Amino acid sequence: MRWVPLIIFAYLFALLQATLGKILTLDRLPIGPVGPDVLVLLAVFVALNVRHLADGMIAGWIIGFVIDLTTGGSAGDVTRIGPMAIAYALCVWMVFAVREAMFRDRAGPQMILAGVFCLAAHGAWVAVQSIFASGAGWASFGELMLQVLLSAIYTALLMPLMNFLLTPCRSMIISTPLEQHRRGRRH
Repeated sequence: MRWVPLIIFAYLFALLQATLGKILTLDRLPIGPVGPDVLVLLAVFVALNVRHLADGMIAGWIIGFVIDLTTGGSAGDVTRIGPMAIAYALCVWMVFAVREAMFRDRAGPQMILAGVFCLAAHGAWVAVQSIFASGAGWASFGELMLQVLLSAIYTALLMPLMNFLLTPCRSMIISTPLEQHRRGRRH
């Protein structure tokens, strides 16, 4: 992995999430806002292309850590750092484990993996928030999970486009992509 470019890409994707993500968010739904998570797209791209699991999980942790840093509470509130970093690292492990069984260069499997990744990471976050919430944490659990599901679908629909845009940058983020490693072993 090329760690400095990955951190720069994670930062740029966080900016993209804060700007374009807000524009793409559907605010007028009865259950609340639903929007894509573009950092999931970066994490899935890394998980599909990284050569070693450890590199992928560290990259997932870094991307999740960026999310934790950008989703702080209001003034005086406690900002919890770690839940999304852990969730992203575990979800990268999940994608890494099943990627060999899928045609990862096809749009369909990419969309499925991005949707499941988003659903697992954000669903875990909603569950943790509901458990540790002071007050009525479980009262809105169903609505929040529906928001997570719709956001996962929305994110999944953007995965093929983001994969297309990130593919030329693959060698900037990943030192030896999986395809180059395989081609090198054949000769």
